[in-house]
Amino acid sequence: MEKPPNAPQRPAARPSRAAAAAGFLRRTLALGLLACVIASLGLTAGSGVEPERPRTFTEQALNEAFATSRLLAAEAESLAASADAGAAAALLSTAETLNRQALMLTSPGGAAALQKAPGVQGRPYARALLESARKNLAAAGRADYGAARLLAATGAGQVLLAERAAAALGEDPLPLQESGWTPVLDDSEQPRCTTGDRAVLRDRPGAAESLQAAVNAEYGAAYGYEVAQAQAGRTFTVLGQPASERRSAHLEAGRDGAELLPVLCLPEITPLPAWSLDARFLADPVSSLEELEETMPALYADLAGSSDGAVRSWAIDRLVASARLLYSSAEIPPAPGLDAEPASLPWAAG
Repeated sequence: MEKPPNAPQRPAARPSRAAAAAGFLRRTLALGLLACVIASLGLTAGSGVEPERPRTFTEQALNEAFATSRLLAAEAESLAASADAGAAAALLSTAETLNRQALMLTSPGGAAALQKAPGVQGRPYARALLESARKNLAAAGRADYGAARLLAATGAGQVLLAERAAAALGEDPLPLQESGWTPVLDDSEQPRCTTGDRAVLRDRPGAAESLQAAVNAEYGAAYGYEVAQAQAGRTFTVLGQPASERRSAHLEAGRDGAELLPVLCLPEITPLPAWSLDARFLADPVSSLEELEETMPALYADLAGSSDGAVRSWAIDRLVASARLLYSSAEIPPAPGLDAEPASLPWAAG
């Protein structure tokens, strides 16, 4: 049975010339608009332009610290050009350290801060350095955890640089010796510990461990000095200080740290009656004590970066104190405490 032939299909009606022109115009406009959007996005991404937004306190602090370090470095180089050989060498070393600080502090917005930062002309150079140090240390008290560690370390470095610059330039060093580096912080707004919550506070992870490590280090150091005195006598010095003074300083620091343990929901402790010291310490206690002192800034930089309130305030103060002891006559690093190895504590050995 043959199928009937298909009915012929009538061709679709063509749009009128007016409708075709209107469709072409719509497509052209849409493609043009899309091209403009893509071009604007490409220009923004290529030029690095970001939408303006308010800077956080931490961002502002880092930008200002970066700008001030750059300006202080440039001023040190300028002063070195007209100074005698000894002062020039000290100033050029200061400039190099400050430039290394600036590299560590570089962040978005730093260039703009550099343009707005006030110069140091008209002020004694050491005083300008000290003011920058105090500003960084105060900012470390309020900054976010990671930035707090960096600001505290660079601030401690600038305290040391200020003292050395005062000596090189013949400026009065007495005002630089006054205390008060640490921002005044408290725990009035921090959550309080309850009887059933004696663990690490959830909003401050790591703070309790860092504080416990610092307390253990101070008490352990005091014990190490006692052992060294029993072996080497009481007349030796460590980093220019009598052993008896160093033992007392570590013991006092340990007690101060132990008083802060309840802030982090940990019970106060008393020092252990003895610590396990490795064989190398017993063979050369004086050198081992110097290495021990080298670990202290890192412990307190870590504590400053993991805590807040009164604990962070104490950590910043101890960071400055330990750095001043360690680098009193040695080369000053740009950020004391960020390059030491706490694992080298002699009682950490197995």
